[in-house]
Amino acid sequence: MFVIQCILIGILTTFASSGSAPIGGYPLKYLFQRPFIGGLLCGIILGDIQKGVIIGCAMQLVYIGYFQVGGVGSMDMGIISFPCVAIAIASNIDTTAAIALATGLATVFTSIDSVVRLVCVQFGEMMKNAAAQGNWKKFTWGYVGLPTIFYLLERGVPSFLLVYFGTAAVDALLAFMPASLMTAFAAVATVLPAIGMAALMGYLVEDIWGIVFFLFGFACYVYLGLSTTAIIFPAIVVAYLYYRTMNKGAKPSEIDESEEII
Repeated sequence: MFVIQCILIGILTTFASSGSAPIGGYPLKYLFQRPFIGGLLCGIILGDIQKGVIIGCAMQLVYIGYFQVGGVGSMDMGIISFPCVAIAIASNIDTTAAIALATGLATVFTSIDSVVRLVCVQFGEMMKNAAAQGNWKKFTWGYVGLPTIFYLLERGVPSFLLVYFGTAAVDALLAFMPASLMTAFAAVATVLPAIGMAALMGYLVEDIWGIVFFLFGFACYVYLGLSTTAIIFPAIVVAYLYYRTMNKGAKPSEIDESEEII
């Protein structure tokens, strides 16, 4: 049973990484790459949905401001979302160790991905020739079939092996690590979510009111003890009132019409 679970995680890792995955391409890739989605799916597969969601959401918070533009990126989000979350669930390690594990593995797989992309570029000539010949079967192999096979070998197989052998290996590694190193991991894991939120706010906050709303929501969560679900409903109302207030001035169309009448 565990072998089948590892195979499913390996397949999902491939689909979360390959833009040519045959079950949806780029839309599905960027959907599966979210750690909270990966955490949910890994939790369903491994039979511990609660832990999967908790670890996935923790990792999502860390990388919430991370965006990969084209092939440029320092972290492989597909690796973070699946094998790393799956190893954390299967090995029963805490969120701190899971984040540290994800950071290391995601960096390594990003380097490997550059090599695979270099190989897959060669299929472009194959697709051009197939299009000129009207051979759509050959074109499909160049666009979907062969790249997906390479991604299976690069990500699917290693993910299967990581999850299958990861439980004992991770437990031995954690037992071998000194307490001081685990304390350092805990400190880094505490800071990373703040960095992730700061990166996200860099995209979203346009004026001082964005900071005010953020601090107000933080205060509601920390000091009033409200859940995120309880906060989101008044937040929607505040956002709507803010939008109406900031756009309360006269509309350009109304000004133009009044000038034409005069």
